[in-house]
Amino acid sequence: MIGISAALGSAASWAVGSILFKRIGETVTPFGMTLSKGIVSIFLLGAVLLFIGYDSISTSSVIMLCISGVLGITIGDTLFFAALRDLGPNTLIVFFMIGQIMTALLAVVFLGEIPPLKAWVGIVMTIIGIATVLWIKIMGEGGKGATGIRGIILGALFMISMSFSVIIAKPALASMSTIWATFIRMTAGTLGMLAFGMATRKVGEWLNPLRETKIILFFIASVCVVTFGGFWLSIVAIKYVDVAIANTVGATEPLFIIPLALIYLKERISALEILGTLLAVCGVILICTS
Repeated sequence: MIGISAALGSAASWAVGSILFKRIGETVTPFGMTLSKGIVSIFLLGAVLLFIGYDSISTSSVIMLCISGVLGITIGDTLFFAALRDLGPNTLIVFFMIGQIMTALLAVVFLGEIPPLKAWVGIVMTIIGIATVLWIKIMGEGGKGATGIRGIILGALFMISMSFSVIIAKPALASMSTIWATFIRMTAGTLGMLAFGMATRKVGEWLNPLRETKIILFFIASVCVVTFGGFWLSIVAIKYVDVAIANTVGATEPLFIIPLALIYLKERISALEILGTLLAVCGVILICTS
C-alpha cells in the first residue's frame, strides 16, 4: 500500500509540476530549468536530512545512484523540459506511459521480473492509446511540421534515459532510506548539469531569467512539488513494490493532467485524445491488476 500510494502521489505531483513548469519554461531554457531545479532540490532535501539523519551506504550503491542521477536528471530532465516547449503537457505526459512499458521490459531482462499474460494485454492497450494521442498531436493544428516531430524525438529520448535510470537505481534502494537515495541522485544529476554548463560557459545565461523575484518564488514552489512529490515518492514506490508495478501505477498522470491543462492552460483537447488517454490508462490498470 505504501508503494502504490506513493506511485499515485508521484503521478499527481508530476501532473501539477508539468503545468507549473510549462509557464516558467517560456522564459527559462531547458538547461537552466534542470540546473536551477536541481540546486533548489538539493537544499530542500539536505534540510530534511539534517533532521532525520544520514545512512551509511556502500560505495557500489553510491556509484549506481550517481549513474542513475546523471541519466535521469542531467540528461532526462533536460530532455523533458526541451520537449515540454514543443509539446503540451497533456501529450508529453504520455511519454511517461511509454517509459513504464520500456521499464517493465528492462526489468524482465535485468531484474528478473516477468509480467504475466494479462500484463502484456495491458501493454498492448497502453500502446494503442498512446499511438492515438501522438497521432492526433502530430496531425492536429498544433503538431504539424518540425516542432511536433522534434518534440516527439525529444520525448522519446527522455523516456529512454528515465527508464534506464530507474533500473540502475533499484538495487541500491534495498539498504538505504528513500530520502537519502533521492538526495544522492539529485546531487549527481545537478553536478553533471553544472559541469556541462561550466564547460560551455553558459551557467550565467541559463540562470539569468530567474533573477526576477516573482519568477524565483514561483519556481521554488514548483520545485517543492516535483522534489517531494514527483522524485521522492517515485523512489518510495520503486523501493516498496516491483519496478513494473511502481512505474505503471505512476503512469496515471493523464487522469490529473487533462483537467489541469483545460483549466489553467486553456488547452483544447479533442475527444479522441481523451479516448486514447483513457484507453492507455485502462491498459496501465490492467497491468497493475495482473
